[in-house]
Amino acid sequence: MRTSIRGTIRAVALSIAAPAFGFLLFLLVRLFLKVEVPRLTMSLVNLAVAAFIAFVLFSRVFGVPFGKVAPGEFVCRIGLLPPPGAWKHALLGVVLAACTLGGMLAASFLTGRYVLNWDTLNLTHVVFSLNPGIWEEVFYRGVMMIALLGLTRSLPRAFMIQVVVFGLAHIKGVDLLAMVEVVSVMVIGAGFTYAVHKTNALLAAMIFHFLHDAFLFLVQLPDGVYTGLMENALFYALLWLMVGVGCMLTKVAADRWGVTAPRDLYRFPETSS
Repeated sequence: MRTSIRGTIRAVALSIAAPAFGFLLFLLVRLFLKVEVPRLTMSLVNLAVAAFIAFVLFSRVFGVPFGKVAPGEFVCRIGLLPPPGAWKHALLGVVLAACTLGGMLAASFLTGRYVLNWDTLNLTHVVFSLNPGIWEEVFYRGVMMIALLGLTRSLPRAFMIQVVVFGLAHIKGVDLLAMVEVVSVMVIGAGFTYAVHKTNALLAAMIFHFLHDAFLFLVQLPDGVYTGLMENALFYALLWLMVGVGCMLTKVAADRWGVTAPRDLYRFPETSS
């Protein structure tokens, strides 16, 4: 049991660091070498660094979460291969993103201060959004969830631990609004995880996550500033409500329309590193 706990803690820690490790390297370059690197360049490099970490280090060196396996087997078992009927999964991801973005846009409109600004949707931000869209799903909903399942032997417990870790990894302060934002990230993370659980693949959640992040600033008030209790309460209430709507749509899509891969992604693994 001690080895299992230690291995799971290692898997969780590595999964937190891996999605943004390339960005961390550039931060160190800026701090110590005083060199500024364009954000677009950082995003492209991070995509490549995270891919190397996942497909080489995790599969071949660290053996997380399946033990040491070939990259092709890692991709298959982590749920990254396009499932049968991939277009249905992709469409579900678009619909889920429309739910959360629509909730935020409605809240912004209701303030009476919303201004449409297409400049918030630019190449740099879109490429940046690919990083969490792809790699946070691979490492949190893939690696971390599977490792936690191996330890807890309980889908609800693994689900809750992973969602809480996901939220805490996005903490930006200790004031009240920052804490509410952490809770909001947990709620959205629950939506991502539920999509993976019901579809047995990462594709819908990856598209959902990417589009949510890419269009995030387009649907918010300028600079994302919501003033007063009512505006903030309305924003988070509508966002969380639409996450719930998205989960209901995911259940319908999986149970009635067959938007699910044949392999049970979140089954209890026989071994856990």
